[in-house]
Amino acid sequence: MSVQWRVLLERLRGTFGRNASPQLILGIGAVALAVMVLVALVPDRFSMAGLSGGELAMGPGGAAAVPAALPGLTPFVPVPPLSFGGRVTQVASIGSEMGWGQVHVWLDNGTGLLLEVSVAPQSYLKQINCPPLDGARISGVGFRFDPNRPNAEVYAKSIMVGGKTCRLRDDEGLALWMAVQ
Repeated sequence: MSVQWRVLLERLRGTFGRNASPQLILGIGAVALAVMVLVALVPDRFSMAGLSGGELAMGPGGAAAVPAALPGLTPFVPVPPLSFGGRVTQVASIGSEMGWGQVHVWLDNGTGLLLEVSVAPQSYLKQINCPPLDGARISGVGFRFDPNRPNAEVYAKSIMVGGKTCRLRDDEGLALWMAVQ
C-alpha cells in the first residue's frame, strides 16, 4: 500500500476510531458514492405535493409526456415536405470558397418567380451518379425551413433528373452525404 493511502487510512481511522477496518472505510465510501449518484439522478426540486420543476407527467400507455415548453428551448415543429419542379435556369456552387460548396439551382416553374433549391455538394452528386443539372427539367420533394419568408430556398430531399432519382436528405432534412465517406 502506498504511503498516501496509508496516511488517508490513518486519518479516517482517527475519525472513526482505531477499530475501523479498511473494509468499513471502503463500505462507507461506497455508500457515500451511491448517495451522490442517486442525488444527481433525481429531479432538482421536490415539494410536499410531489415533484415540481423538472417533472414529467405520464401519458397514455405509460409514456412520459414532455412538458409543453421548457425554458430556453424552442419546441420542434416538423416541416411538411413540399413538391417542386421546373426547368433549371441557373446552377451555382455556394460556399465553395469556404470549403463546403453546396450546389444551388434556380427553377422556372412557369409562375414567373424563380425557386431556389439547395441540392448537395458537387462531390456527392458525382458520387451518387446524379445527372448534370444545368438546363435540365427536374422535379422533387424538399423542405422550406423558414416559414416567414415565402421566397426562402427549398432544401431538396430528393430530385428526379433525366429519369434518375437522386436521394439527398432524409425525412428530417438531414444531409445523406454526411454519412457517406
